[in-house]
Amino acid sequence: METTALLDAHVQLKRVYTALNEALDLTRQLADAVDRDDQVSAQMLISMRQEPTDKLAGAQQALAQQQLALAPDDAKRLSALLKGAAAETGAEVPLADQVGANQRVLRQLVELDRVVNRKLAREKSVYQ
Repeated sequence: METTALLDAHVQLKRVYTALNEALDLTRQLADAVDRDDQVSAQMLISMRQEPTDKLAGAQQALAQQQLALAPDDAKRLSALLKGAAAETGAEVPLADQVGANQRVLRQLVELDRVVNRKLAREKSVYQ
């Protein structure tokens, strides 16, 4: 796969990382607001989480379009890397490392979101 394709994907993955960290920070603030029983702040923070969600969707769409523009073998390899496959060349290492970092932040975000959702929705939580 060409270095430019790897670099373009890496740029998108960095955007994903930034958006995930923004969502994680807002979710931490939301958890604090829920613990304080501050409904006004909680509502504001819930609506603020839409922006990083939109950024994530945009980066994911750009990655999907990039895959469509690649040769079939390159698209398959990029797909494997995006799913967490190990780097096979030195040029793939930064991309594979970024995928790993994104997965770690996503796991933190999902776990915190699960806790907050259970506090807010109780038995109606989406995480039953």
